[in-house]
Amino acid sequence: SSMSPTIVSKDGKPFMVIGSPGGSRIITITLEAIMNVIDHGMDIQEAIDAPRIHHQWLPDRVYMEANALSPDTIRLLTGMGYTVGEDHDWPVWGEAAGILVGGKDMAAIEKGGDNRYYGAIDSRAVAGAAIGY
Repeated sequence: SSMSPTIVSKDGKPFMVIGSPGGSRIITITLEAIMNVIDHGMDIQEAIDAPRIHHQWLPDRVYMEANALSPDTIRLLTGMGYTVGEDHDWPVWGEAAGILVGGKDMAAIEKGGDNRYYGAIDSRAVAGAAIGY
């Protein structure tokens, strides 16, 4: 079994904890969610629920969920020789779960945030919930 329990820190303090099942797609599922928070300013729920893409060495194909890439991006990738398409044989693209510490998104965390934990569970998951007390 593969696992990806991941802790992301800033200035030596953890601000995100995230992971997902998903076989060979675990790394891309986890990385895409992290990038969605850090680079795209999404909150943790938006980051986890965003459409996903995946590529690995073999098979040499860019897999995507519906609407994960714009038609222009698909044309650019196919123009570079990539095979791109939806993967209807892979029913679940992981079931990521994550927590942001100190703010609902990176902007709030960078402002000093708060002392709250913001949890999220993948909307693709068939069970589970992010709850706190």
